Amino acid sequence: MIPTTQVSPETLELVPALLLGSRLWSAGGSIDEGELAALRVALLRTQHRRQLAAIPVYARLAAELSIDDDGLDPDGEVFLLSDDWLKGYDPAWADNGLPALTEWLAEVSTVRPSHPADVTDLGSWRAALRQQEVYVTVSSGTRGTRSLVPRDRMTLVALRSSSGVRLPWSLPPGQYDALLLTPRGMGSGIQSGAMGLGRAARRSAHLDDPLALDLLRRSAEDLPVIVYGSPARLVDLLAQVGPHLPLPTGSCVVTGGGWKGPSGAAVEELLASASTTFGLDPGRCVDTYSTAELNTVFVTCREGRYHVPPAVEVLVLDDALRPNRTAAGGRLAVLDPMAASYPGRLITSDVVRLGTDPCPCGLAGQTLLAGIRRLAGATERGCGVTGTSP
Repeated sequence: MIPTTQVSPETLELVPALLLGSRLWSAGGSIDEGELAALRVALLRTQHRRQLAAIPVYARLAAELSIDDDGLDPDGEVFLLSDDWLKGYDPAWADNGLPALTEWLAEVSTVRPSHPADVTDLGSWRAALRQQEVYVTVSSGTRGTRSLVPRDRMTLVALRSSSGVRLPWSLPPGQYDALLLTPRGMGSGIQSGAMGLGRAARRSAHLDDPLALDLLRRSAEDLPVIVYGSPARLVDLLAQVGPHLPLPTGSCVVTGGGWKGPSGAAVEELLASASTTFGLDPGRCVDTYSTAELNTVFVTCREGRYHVPPAVEVLVLDDALRPNRTAAGGRLAVLDPMAASYPGRLITSDVVRLGTDPCPCGLAGQTLLAGIRRLAGATERGCGVTGTSP
C-alpha cells in the first residue's frame, strides 16, 4: 500500500510558514500581507505541479486547456475546477461498488490506497482507509451527490492546524467546557470540528445528552464554555435555556454549516439573541463559513464580515466562470494551497459580496459580507441545514 505520492521538500517548507502567518494574523499580530501572498502563490504552484505529475485526469484536462506549469491558462488567468471534481463517481458505488470507489480516489487525487477487505458500507470503508492514512470527508450532499474529499496526512494536518485561525481568542485545551450542538460521529465537517473541541475540553456534552443543560449551568459557575454547532440547533438550545443564562467571561458561541432559519431569520439576528441570552460580548458570538473541500474556516467579526485567512485567496467569477478582479460580488471560488492531495482551486455554488474597504474591526485581509447565498436553483448549503450529513 502506498497511501499518497511523495510530497516535495518545498511543500514541507511552505506549509508551516503559511500556517504560522495565518495564526499570527488571527491573533491580531503584525503580518506582511505581501509576503504571505507570495507564499500562498508559491505553494499553490508547487501543489499544481505535483498534481500534474500524480493525477492523470488532472494532467489531461490541463493539457487540453493549455494550462502551464504555474497553473495559468493562455490568458494568464488562474486555472479553476468545478467542485463537481470530487463528485464524479457513480453514487451506486457507495452501496455496492466500494472497490470502484477506491479506484476512483486514485483518479482524482494523489492518494493511492489499496482496497480494504471486509468493508460493507461507506462508513466502514472510510474507517478502513484511515488505517492507510487516507482520510475521506463526506459533504452534506445538499445538491445531490456528496463530495468525497480524500486528504493525505499533510492535508489533514493543515486542516487541523487551521483551528488556530478559527477563533482569534482560542481557549487553551482543558480550560473550557464544550456544549456541542451536533450529533455524535464524524460524518460531516461540523461533526469533526465538534469532536476536536470535545476532546480538548475539560467536560463536554451534546445537546441531546440528558445533562447537557446541566453542563451549561455548572459552567456558569466555573469555566468558560464553547457552544458550537449549526444555527438550527442553536435555535433549539435557546428555546430550552430560556431568556437569560449568563456564561463566564471568555465563553463563546460558534455556529457553522450553513442555514436558512425556519422563519427566514438571519444568522446575525440569531447570534444577537445568543449574545443577549448568555450575556456575551457580540464579538464572541460568531458564524463560520467553510466547505467540505476547504482546509480552513472564515469567521465573522463583530462587524458581521467573514474574514478570509491569508492561507487562502477568494475570487468572484462572472457568468462565464472567469475571475472578475474588479467586481464586488459574484460566484465564489477559493484558491486553497493547503490541499496537497487534491486540487485546491475549486468553484463553489455560493454567491458572495466582497468587502471592498478595510474592515472596521481592524483585522487585515479579504472579507466576505454577510448574506452569502446559494446560486439560483441550488438547495440550501451545508450540514447546518439538517444538523449532519447523510
